[in-house]
Amino acid sequence: MANRSRAAKNRLGLWGTLGSVLRGPVDAFNPQQVIEGAQTIGRLVDVIKAGPQADSRIRVADDRALDLAATAILADTSQAEIQRQLWNRRRQSAISSYCYLAGGGGFLVLWTFETLLQPAYASLPYILGLIGLCGVFFLSAFYNALINWQVRTLRLGTAREYLATDDSWWPS
Repeated sequence: MANRSRAAKNRLGLWGTLGSVLRGPVDAFNPQQVIEGAQTIGRLVDVIKAGPQADSRIRVADDRALDLAATAILADTSQAEIQRQLWNRRRQSAISSYCYLAGGGGFLVLWTFETLLQPAYASLPYILGLIGLCGVFFLSAFYNALINWQVRTLRLGTAREYLATDDSWWPS
């Protein structure tokens, strides 16, 4: 057996032996998998650049107003059912907004209490964590209020339009 491998080495010669020695690290690197990984990353970058795609079940006019008739046809249901679902979503987003506001307010009171009673240097991460939690609650309340406004006006408006509206900001 040892004679065969020695004979095979002798047949390869200097360049063959040098090639097999240098091929080891290249094979360990596996360039084909690296190329496939780079192509996958490229496809994922294209998907991210394209951004979120609109829901194909919901039809919107050019002025971003909801087209309830077309949406009902696509959903194979009545327009009254679509309106009922929108009313349920409006009620759901109003309740969520108020719950998130209450939670954010509660954590803000807790943050104030902790700030007044404890020295800041001793519990700075805890206090900063409470501020972050308040921010998450308040942002969630804002998001649900925006959804409520969109359902109320039957228009997919942006957050900037929501803040600039003459309508009430409070969910109803």
